[in-house]
Amino acid sequence: MSNMDKEIQAMEKAKTVYETGEIITTKVYQVSPEQKEELDHLSAERLEKLRGEAIPKLRERYEQLTKLRQQQTKDSEGGKAQGD
Repeated sequence: MSNMDKEIQAMEKAKTVYETGEIITTKVYQVSPEQKEELDHLSAERLEKLRGEAIPKLRERYEQLTKLRQQQTKDSEGGKAQGD
């Protein structure tokens, strides 16, 4: 590939990036240190609550899966013994 081809590719790439780029804007609000501390505390409480709700559900699902696997292994062993 010649230098001219490389330059053309570089120009096309730069043009593509320039034409498809977007400016991202967002509103920023000033928060006092007290408000920030309160929001952080609420966020921590929510996170703790969600974890408390999720752990029993995860344990229940885990127990269901282990029972299912045990049943499948018993069924497969039973099938082998009958087939012999």
